[in-house]
Amino acid sequence: MFHVEHSWEGGRWLRDGAAELGVSLSKDQVALFLLYLAELKSWNEKVNLTGLREDKEIIAKHFLDSLACGKAIGRPQGASLLDVGSGAGFPGLPLKIVHPELNLTLLEPSQKKTAFLRHVIGTLHLEGVRAISERIEQVTSLQHLLGTFSYIVTRALDPVEVLSFVTSMLATQGRLILCRAKPLDRNIELDGLEVSEEIPYSLPFGYGERVLTVLTMR
Repeated sequence: MFHVEHSWEGGRWLRDGAAELGVSLSKDQVALFLLYLAELKSWNEKVNLTGLREDKEIIAKHFLDSLACGKAIGRPQGASLLDVGSGAGFPGLPLKIVHPELNLTLLEPSQKKTAFLRHVIGTLHLEGVRAISERIEQVTSLQHLLGTFSYIVTRALDPVEVLSFVTSMLATQGRLILCRAKPLDRNIELDGLEVSEEIPYSLPFGYGERVLTVLTMR
């Protein structure tokens, strides 16, 4: 767990950075993020979850960058979200902390990372979340998941790796959200999808520029 001064400073970075993105965090939500951060750093000593080491950088590049995905989601009352290649839970778990009504599925092929995800879900007492240790091409064979997701989001994977699999998993009027460092190459074959919008934003504290590419069914 953090020393008091680290907890205070981390909380300030979370609140200020989220405010820059138009998100207001409650005290309880800040506390959940700080606990998440502590668990991430503790597990990272034995499981490779992130190459980042400094609290401020983790908060900006993982937590706040994940919250920025909310720009493409809005108010997800009753919505279901699939986070593909979730890794240490980004962007799914930060979105769940801010939107507890979101029905969240975390898809991560690494069993060690999935063990971390399940640990964090339990530690933060999050409900309506499941972590599945599978690859996206394996999950598409599960009939009960087809056509069920309002949103599919990925930060970690190349679009080419997921585009051919996600269309069958999106619900009617569902959205695929790609969290990227630059706009999508329009020469990529989109497999029945089309770009509906691209949303640029700046990471807080000068950590760079990002863009959300939102795709929908044609």
